[in-house]
Amino acid sequence: MKTLSSKIWMPTDLREAWRLRQLLQLESHFIAGGTLWQTKWEKGAPQPSHLISLENIKILEAIYEKEDGGQNFLHLGALIRLADCLRYPIIKAKWPLLTKAVKTIAAPAVRNLGTIGGNVASTIGDAIPALLVMEAKIGCFDGDDIKKIDLDHWLNEEFKDDLITEIVVPEISAPPSYVHFYQKIGRREAFSGSVVTIAGIIGQNDNGTIDFARLAAGGGENRPRRLRITEQLLAGRKVESALLKKVHEAVFSEFQPVGDAFFSADYRRRVAANIVIAELKKLEEKD
Repeated sequence: MKTLSSKIWMPTDLREAWRLRQLLQLESHFIAGGTLWQTKWEKGAPQPSHLISLENIKILEAIYEKEDGGQNFLHLGALIRLADCLRYPIIKAKWPLLTKAVKTIAAPAVRNLGTIGGNVASTIGDAIPALLVMEAKIGCFDGDDIKKIDLDHWLNEEFKDDLITEIVVPEISAPPSYVHFYQKIGRREAFSGSVVTIAGIIGQNDNGTIDFARLAAGGGENRPRRLRITEQLLAGRKVESALLKKVHEAVFSEFQPVGDAFFSADYRRRVAANIVIAELKKLEEKD
């Protein structure tokens, strides 16, 4: 394990952490569990001169449900450990897709250290596709206030200086028939980075017509994205052979990952398309 040479700061509130970040600028990083950074450093990435630890900011450890506008929301403080997302019965019952995604992240020892906020802050975390299709928002402190931003928007913009405070996930209002799925394809079980991570929520009405579809794909060093063109293709349609062929083509075209020394971009696209088709067939079988 590489010896840590950075100076570590231990702020006790958001404003103090923010002031340190503004003072130290690019020579610093926020850090929580540190599992992602440790992996990068072991691969030779340079260590910053300063690390701003968030572990003493108690507000970031909050976890609770709250109703807002007639809808129920899960609030996960950024310092909630990944392992804790598997322990809370309420998450298993009402947000099972999040549980399914977190189970695939690394090994138990890493999940005991790694945080949900860190997984999101990486912009390539394996929990992100599931959070995208659940239409999660993130709370970000900008030095003055905490603002709520759609995760999809945050990933597409530059909010590097913002301090993530929480992840807010609405409860799914299930239609008569729906499937939700999450799959991670990796080189080796949970100990490796993913090749493809894909998540979806697809709902049908009583007539077998798709009411809504949310799909997201990522994996490896690829920042996860919603597959909105494919979602639009599915909306208002019934699952049948002709549609499945078009959906496969749409996913293959819309998902644009970067390949690496192990797996090509085309391989990743094909795997993602095949997973979506397999899940759609489950709906077809229910008709």
